[in-house]
Amino acid sequence: MTIDAIFQRVTSSYDLKRLKHSRIISVGCGGAAAFLEDMARCGVGEFVLIDPDIIEEANIATQQTYLDDIGRAKVDCVADRLIQINPDALVEVYQQPLDDIDDEEFAHIAFGSLNQDGEVWGARSPRAASTLADDTLGITLLCGFTDNFYAQTRVNRLALQFGIPSLSAQLYQYGQAAEITFTFPGVTPACQRCILSPRYKAYLENGYQNTIGSAGAPIFATTRVNALKGIIALSLLHHGTDHPRWGNLLERIGNRTLIQLRMHPDTTLSIFNKVFTGADTERIFFDEAVWLPQDPDPNCPDCGGAGDLRKAKGTFINTRGLSLGGETND
Repeated sequence: MTIDAIFQRVTSSYDLKRLKHSRIISVGCGGAAAFLEDMARCGVGEFVLIDPDIIEEANIATQQTYLDDIGRAKVDCVADRLIQINPDALVEVYQQPLDDIDDEEFAHIAFGSLNQDGEVWGARSPRAASTLADDTLGITLLCGFTDNFYAQTRVNRLALQFGIPSLSAQLYQYGQAAEITFTFPGVTPACQRCILSPRYKAYLENGYQNTIGSAGAPIFATTRVNALKGIIALSLLHHGTDHPRWGNLLERIGNRTLIQLRMHPDTTLSIFNKVFTGADTERIFFDEAVWLPQDPDPNCPDCGGAGDLRKAKGTFINTRGLSLGGETND
């Protein structure tokens, strides 16, 4: 078995050289497990997995897990499977909450060699000493795939602080709908906090607490949103290349950085009725995605609302501090 043989049928599907040197940092490895496996099948060569949880029996029906996984760390189970897909991949795991990782350590996670700290899978690989210091070779993509609001907010601040793209996703109750948000400094104008400002207000001003979780969501809701996350991830990772399918897709998406996905006709999200008013409802029922343009919030405490996310790079004293608004970062 050779790496060339594994990817022989997808040599034109992706920029394999670019993806080989790209890195995905996933905060949350439960529902995102299948997404991460599929990104390995696309040729992504470096992964950092951050999740404190272990596999429980209840995860079998809702996530890409198996009976043999019960009692093991989620990060370890995903790491094993990534190496089974691509033995040349390098995977570093952190079985801990995101907030246990300070900004200095995260800088290594984002840009350093994945053979210094943390537990490493695939260290026998000749790529174990690779580095992303030259971002012309690859991109670091930070993903927030957890239902913990405060971890998601830090994903946004880390992406801004280090000038890297971000991708986040959430399921709505019972998996009847989902949302995907993403950013790319220098391309997309609004940060995650701008896009999700009503959610920030609900949590920080109105005391909202999420009690929904994954209960009641069918496995196919997770599968469906993972597929769309993969398409967005490929557009982010290929940006700036000359790949005929993916190279200019992010530019074509533009500022439509909030995607809402209807996975049941009875979802309560009103945006679908608004978007499809006057449409042929005999032929539109559900499983549609709407791509909603997002403008920067001029009062955003995270990015400053300038419309250029690159201006927020390096402005945070400590990304573990969630600003409530009205104060500056630096």
